[in-house]
Amino acid sequence: MPAQIFPYIRGLLQGHNITTTFLQQQFGHSHDQLTRILSKSFPWETLIVWVIHRLFGILSGGYLLIDDTVIAKPYAKKLEGASFAYSSCLKQVVYGYHVVVVCWTNETITIPLCWKIWRQGGPTKVTLAKQLLVKINDDWKINPEYVLFDSWYAATKLLNQIHRFHWLFICRIKKNRVINCCPINQDLIKDSDSLIGPITGLFKGRILRHEGKYFLSNLVEITNEVMITTYGMRWKIEEVFRFLKNQVHLQECQARSRAAQQTHLGCCILAYLLVLKEQQTQTPDSTLYAIRHNWLLNRRLGNNRIRHYVKVLTA
Repeated sequence: MPAQIFPYIRGLLQGHNITTTFLQQQFGHSHDQLTRILSKSFPWETLIVWVIHRLFGILSGGYLLIDDTVIAKPYAKKLEGASFAYSSCLKQVVYGYHVVVVCWTNETITIPLCWKIWRQGGPTKVTLAKQLLVKINDDWKINPEYVLFDSWYAATKLLNQIHRFHWLFICRIKKNRVINCCPINQDLIKDSDSLIGPITGLFKGRILRHEGKYFLSNLVEITNEVMITTYGMRWKIEEVFRFLKNQVHLQECQARSRAAQQTHLGCCILAYLLVLKEQQTQTPDSTLYAIRHNWLLNRRLGNNRIRHYVKVLTA
């Protein structure tokens, strides 16, 4: 990991504010140095693979989680690459950066593997998710137990891509999806109803109604209990988003350039990974929030622990 980003990562984990002026005043880092860090483009796709392998080893099995989040910039007037788009979480149109993310979880830890920023007029979020899964298949060599995602990503081209990789998936689908020549809400009238039918031209799937929602898997033999329980793990990616926004200032970068926003996003994920590693190896009974809070209050301890991991990654 480039050692020059240490001051910024420390600011994310131990600062109450992440403007370069504040970080200069609180930690004594050079204002110009911090500005240069933000404006520099880093090879994040390669860098994150290396960092995760160094900290957590080779990943295998587990579950892949697909979702997107909004880095909201409601008060910004002009940001390179930012756009308006609907946020299903906030239930409104939001101005900012809309990021498609794929995480890996083994039920104990959840690790962001890769991401892409969606831009209005560019590839759709489904297309970006497909590109990310191709990267994971090529670079990470992970054979997940299931891929989990919501109904927004249940598009034919993404389902076919997952099926071609010989991966299993569980997802939500919309109630008007046509299976066996009929919308599923007309066939599945009450909870626990299920049916098997052609999902795309490549495969059949099993659809289940549960609590008024509809779930799909390309494993037709899957049981109701396994489908619902396994899909529930998709929520772990939301926990990652919440930590990034609430604890490491994901939405607070004021830089206008796209490169700076990319660097800020990458550094936020690195900061999350350092806290996650601390929990895994040093304090497994503590939450990520407790660890970060302890580093925030005890600056010497936090600084030493952050330096330790940076040294491990730069050795």
